[in-house]
Amino acid sequence: MIRAHLAERLAREGFHVKDIAERLNVTRPAITQYLKGKRGGDSHELNRVDEIVSPIAEKLARRIRSGLPGGLETAELLETARQLMIINKGGVATVSGGAGEAEGNTESMKLLRERLQLELTAAEKYLELANKTSDEHTKLLLRLIASDSIKHGDIVSQIISWIELGNGSGQRRFQAPDRSVLEQMISLEDSASEVNLRRNVRTAHPVARLLLEWIDTDEEKHEKIVGKILRLA
Repeated sequence: MIRAHLAERLAREGFHVKDIAERLNVTRPAITQYLKGKRGGDSHELNRVDEIVSPIAEKLARRIRSGLPGGLETAELLETARQLMIINKGGVATVSGGAGEAEGNTESMKLLRERLQLELTAAEKYLELANKTSDEHTKLLLRLIASDSIKHGDIVSQIISWIELGNGSGQRRFQAPDRSVLEQMISLEDSASEVNLRRNVRTAHPVARLLLEWIDTDEEKHEKIVGKILRLA
């Protein structure tokens, strides 16, 4: 819907389908379908869609006119979608850099948005590298790193949403799992981390050793995080 709305806005300003497609990172037939209403749904059903999408449309229009590179970024698209979801679920959204952001949150939100973009970009690059790599061990390692970047992006995106909805702080909202269950999980993590795979499993492939180290490191991380949840409980 956001892409469809942007396509309509840019087309009304007289830009060619080719230029719009390049800036929205989609094909020309997709833009044609947006403009005919055959794809993207009806964005006008959303509340405040013009207000939220206008800054992006203006930025893209300036870039087309001036011939500058750059189009609709993935993080930008995701955050715009989240803003509209919040508004249309009855919440209060904060436009990036606007007066709606609580004092003291502006820098945090800026940092989070920058990190979201970095994580998504990193994921794309690692996946590209994985596709170009013939060695299956290295391919798996690169795909795992990309997966972690995607997970990090999901976490950052969710925290942005919590802050915007005013749920970003306050321990009173924290509800820990049952303490006995957490203690069982700690025991499981202890058992898993007792045997260091990298030191005890013999393999000649250097990347395979890195993959085993990955598992060992994750087990240590899990034990640490579950331990902190247990202390919070």
